[in-house]
Amino acid sequence: MGPPLLWQLATRLSLVLPPLVASQKGQEHCLLARRDQLRLAFQSPPAAVAARGNFTADAPGGGGACAVDAACPPCGQEGMCMLWGDPHIYAFDGNTHLMLGRGDFWIVRSDCVEIQGRYGASGIIQGVAVGGAFVHGHTLVVEPRKDGHVTWDGEEILAEIPSAFAVDGLVRATYSDEGEHIDPGLRGMPLRTVEVALPLGVWLTVNRWPGHLDVLVAMRPLPGGQDGHCGTFDGDPLDDSVERLRTR
Repeated sequence: MGPPLLWQLATRLSLVLPPLVASQKGQEHCLLARRDQLRLAFQSPPAAVAARGNFTADAPGGGGACAVDAACPPCGQEGMCMLWGDPHIYAFDGNTHLMLGRGDFWIVRSDCVEIQGRYGASGIIQGVAVGGAFVHGHTLVVEPRKDGHVTWDGEEILAEIPSAFAVDGLVRATYSDEGEHIDPGLRGMPLRTVEVALPLGVWLTVNRWPGHLDVLVAMRPLPGGQDGHCGTFDGDPLDDSVERLRTR
């Protein structure tokens, strides 16, 4: 059985979730401290990440790791995963893969964080959904511009350019015609970019094209480990082979 469809969950989550927990006043939270601005002026995505210093260290453990006010892993551990085209995937541990296939696949999966991609014909990305305990089970969905929307629990957000959306302690998102091209082959084309700041230092950048998406995920290694097409983020590229990725 494939992964559960976060898209299907999004329309009914508001009926079953507990009230939101507001962030503590005066407490610096991962969501409120913007990380260094990502710069993607690259000849190829791997070179960009190598220049930035994509590396990892042991992820911290402990209880309450999924809470929205949980401490972030150290900023120095941040890495990037990029998915573009059909899709080419540059994983956290430095592997580059081409994944052909149609369906819903885990991009990142852990006890706290769930990021899912919907791959269409020839593998192009036709949707990305974010959910899990770190956002109290809410679901953010980003789809291409033509016949697609950006939604939070099934309700459309970011319908115009420019626009912004926020839920205190959970998400801050913007939609603009600025940003950087994740796919270097589309450099020079007018951009429509969604940027999303989430708990635990997770940052999502999505270039929305008429018929597909290009996606960048920036984060630190997650407590308890992680998996998905972006890899295990454990510093070992050998456990992120194409054969293993196809099973995720």
